[in-house]
Amino acid sequence: MVEVVVRCGVELREGLVDELGDGWTKCLRLLQEIGSGEVVGLDEMVLVLLDDREMARLHEEFLGDPTTTDVMTFEHGEILIGVEVAERQSKEYGWSFERELALYGIHGLLHLAGYDDREAVDAEKMRLRQEELVAEFFSAL
Repeated sequence: MVEVVVRCGVELREGLVDELGDGWTKCLRLLQEIGSGEVVGLDEMVLVLLDDREMARLHEEFLGDPTTTDVMTFEHGEILIGVEVAERQSKEYGWSFERELALYGIHGLLHLAGYDDREAVDAEKMRLRQEELVAEFFSAL
């Protein structure tokens, strides 16, 4: 149901891709059961782990911004994740790189479930839901 594709030069620990895929699959199923947004009609999801250079290129191509970013979500079920951004942010927030990657995938899934983070109130609701889902599906990270 969820495929994780690694297209970056960052070394990931053995088993991490499977752990992320399992957790994101469980999260996807839960969000589909709740039943809102584009996530409901998706049979497959692809989460692609990319480096800064490729994220910046795609960010400019699709959103007109030439800088790298953490997550880009597409309605057809593709989520792009900036691995190098996750490395930097995890150090800033004081938690594991793996947890940050898990959070980015959940963030993308929540966008597909209809969550929005453009307004402060909505962003806070999304942040709280992300934290709940990280705790539920990625507590070991």
